[in-house]
Amino acid sequence: MKTWKYAVILGFLGRLKDRFSSYGEERDLAGKFQAAAQIEGIQGLELVYPTDFADLSETSRLLHQYGLACSTVNVNIKAEARFQLGALTSKDSGIRREAVQYLKNGMDISARIGTHMITCCPLSDGYDYAFETDYRQAWRWFLDGIGEAAAYRADVRVCLEYKQSEPRHKVIIPNAGTTLAACLQIGLPNIGVTMDMGHALLAGEGTAWAAALLAQAGKLFLVHVNDNYRNWDWDMIPGSINVWDLVEVMFYLQEFGYQGWMTSDVAPFRLDAVKTNSATFRSLMWAGQVVEKIGREEIRRIVREGDPIDALDALQRVLA
Repeated sequence: MKTWKYAVILGFLGRLKDRFSSYGEERDLAGKFQAAAQIEGIQGLELVYPTDFADLSETSRLLHQYGLACSTVNVNIKAEARFQLGALTSKDSGIRREAVQYLKNGMDISARIGTHMITCCPLSDGYDYAFETDYRQAWRWFLDGIGEAAAYRADVRVCLEYKQSEPRHKVIIPNAGTTLAACLQIGLPNIGVTMDMGHALLAGEGTAWAAALLAQAGKLFLVHVNDNYRNWDWDMIPGSINVWDLVEVMFYLQEFGYQGWMTSDVAPFRLDAVKTNSATFRSLMWAGQVVEKIGREEIRRIVREGDPIDALDALQRVLA
């Protein structure tokens, strides 16, 4: 039974670039919304601050026109040149203040449009070389900045999205455990975690394990869905590579009672964006159907007894 809500990151519906080429159709804001409305199962959009909020009234109008919710405001503190050597951990106190203000601005917008949640992946905060960073000071600055933002509005949830690397070779929150430690050290109830399935795979985590760790602490606030070969953040359709990981995490998310957003963080690149994000929705639904076909009680029994052969037999029978 589906308990989650499906959203898509709006930016992936326009022109995409990597280091070698550009892909996809160039669309303005209205064009991206029009494409989004054609995606199967879509209920909401994750919108990026500041990019998608150049005109808040226009963004709000488009949400209303297409009957879509804003699932989350994604605060980007990595793209602009001044943040390249760090945002929340910059050695420049003025830049650190700007980064915190970005978070606060995103929180205000999220409250105005009824979302009451932001997510932030601090990819410019980290290091590349030995002796480049005072790790203790950087960690204190990071906690102070996130803590100040979260304390600004208790009615808005602040989600920290972890990733092992890129663009910094070592990002300050590379895995679920480090990110959970940050949440617990800050100690505010509105700070939690965005678990990106692909980032968990890249970090060598089991997606279900990471979700369980965070959910047990009450800190699993948001889930981004995608897949990869565990060697790079390829942002592929979930279940296209790591099929059983997807089935397992879908089982556990329902066991935890997760009713939040499952947000497509899939980059279409050479594929049709609407078709790709529709396939992402169907993949999530399929994984849930596999769970139901095996039976929740049967899966619980297998887990209790701890026999992976029984698990493999049950999974393979579904596809026979």
